[in-house]
Amino acid sequence: MASSSNGKKGLAVGLQYSAADIARLRNGQELPAQARHGNGAVRHLLTLKQTNALYRAESDATAKRVAVCVVVLLVLVFFSLCPMGAAGEYYPYASRYAFYTPWEVAQCLYMHAYNAIAESTHLFEPHSKTWLLANVPGYWAIPHRAGVVGITLVCAVLLATAGMLYQNVFKNPIAGPGMLGVGSGVSLGMMLLVYLNGAAAPAMITQRYLYCYGFGAAILIFVIIAGRKLSGKGKPFDIVTMLLIGSILSQLLGFIVSYVTLFVMSEEDYLTFYNLSQMLTVDTSLVSWMSLGFAATISLLPIYLLRYKMNGLALDDVEARLMGLSLTKLRGISLVCGAIMILAAQVHTGMVGLVSLLVPFLSRSTFGCEFSKQFTGNVCLGTILLLICRDITDMIPFVGEGIAISSVVSVVLMPLFVLVMAKSLRGWE
Repeated sequence: MASSSNGKKGLAVGLQYSAADIARLRNGQELPAQARHGNGAVRHLLTLKQTNALYRAESDATAKRVAVCVVVLLVLVFFSLCPMGAAGEYYPYASRYAFYTPWEVAQCLYMHAYNAIAESTHLFEPHSKTWLLANVPGYWAIPHRAGVVGITLVCAVLLATAGMLYQNVFKNPIAGPGMLGVGSGVSLGMMLLVYLNGAAAPAMITQRYLYCYGFGAAILIFVIIAGRKLSGKGKPFDIVTMLLIGSILSQLLGFIVSYVTLFVMSEEDYLTFYNLSQMLTVDTSLVSWMSLGFAATISLLPIYLLRYKMNGLALDDVEARLMGLSLTKLRGISLVCGAIMILAAQVHTGMVGLVSLLVPFLSRSTFGCEFSKQFTGNVCLGTILLLICRDITDMIPFVGEGIAISSVVSVVLMPLFVLVMAKSLRGWE
C-alpha cells in the first residue's frame, strides 16, 4: 500500500516496501507492479518509520536464522558425543569405534554434574569410581570426546572466518587463506619433528606445537618483511607482491617436504608423519587448548573489533579514501589474521581448507553481505558443517588410525559446493 507524503513541492512518494522488495532492489531487480507507483520520473523514498521497520524486520530474520543454527548445533554436539572413533582406544575404559547411545551420553553428563555439585558443596556424597564404572558407561571416555568436539568447533570458526576475510579482500569467491604459505610451515615442522625423533614424535606434544607454530609464524613474518621491502620505500604496501612471495615459498617448501618424506624417511617414519599431518588423532591436552586459544584470540579479536570498518573492503580505493578508510591497513590486517587462523586450524585438525572456501559462500547467500552478518553466518554454518564431517569420520571404521577428516570434507562438501555454484544466479557479491 502506498501512502502519499504531505510535502507541497511535489516531493517523492513514501512507499511501504517489504523486506522482499528491498532484497530485489539490492539485487538490481525490478519491483512487482503493485510495489511501484507513478511513472519512472517519480522517485520512491522510505520514511524514517518505514526504514526502521525494515531494519527491525531484517534483524528479526537474522536472529531467527541464528536461533535455528544454534538449536541445530546444540543437538549435533549432543549426538557427536556418541561415537568415539579410532582414537577411542586411547580413552579410559573405551575401545576403538565404541558408540554410546544418547541415553548413555545424557546419563554421563548428569552424573558429571551430580558429582561436581557434590564435591563442591558437600551436601551429599558423590558416587564412587567403582559404582560409576559399573553403572555409567563412558563416564571417562565421553569427556575426552567432548574435547575433540570442542577443538573441532573452534577450528571451524577459524577456517570459515579466514575464508571470508580472503574472499572479501580479493573480491573473489575462490580466494583461499593458504595463499601466504603458512600451511607449508606446518608441514615442514611436522616433517622435521618426525625426521629428528622418529616413532617418539607423536608423544612430543609441546615440541610439535613449537615446531608447527614456529615455522608457520616464521614464514608469515618473512613474507610480510619481504613484501614490504619489495614494495619500495615510501610506497603503499603491495599485497600482490606478498602473495607471490608466499606462493613461491610454499611451492619450494612443499617440494622439500615431499622429497624428504618420500625418499629419505623410512616407511615407519612416513606413516608417523602422515598420521600427525592429517591429525588422525586430535590432541585435547592442555597445551593444545592453550595454543589454539591464544591463536584464536589474537586473530579473531582484531577482526571482531573492526567488523564495521571491514565493510570498506567492498569499496574501491577512491571511495574508501573519501570515507576516511585505509584499505591497505584493513587488507593487511585481514590477510595476517586469516593466515594465523588457517595456521592454527591446520595444526589442530589437519588440511580441511575446503571449509574456508564453501562456508563463506553459503553465509553470504543465507545471512547477507554485511560483514558482521557474514561473520555470524560463518560461525553458525562453519561449526555445523565441520562437526558433521567429524562425526562421519569417527563413525567409519578403518584400519590403522582411521581416515583423515580432510578426505571426508572433500567427499561431503565438494558436491555441496558444486550444487551451490550451479544454483546460484547472483554470482559474486
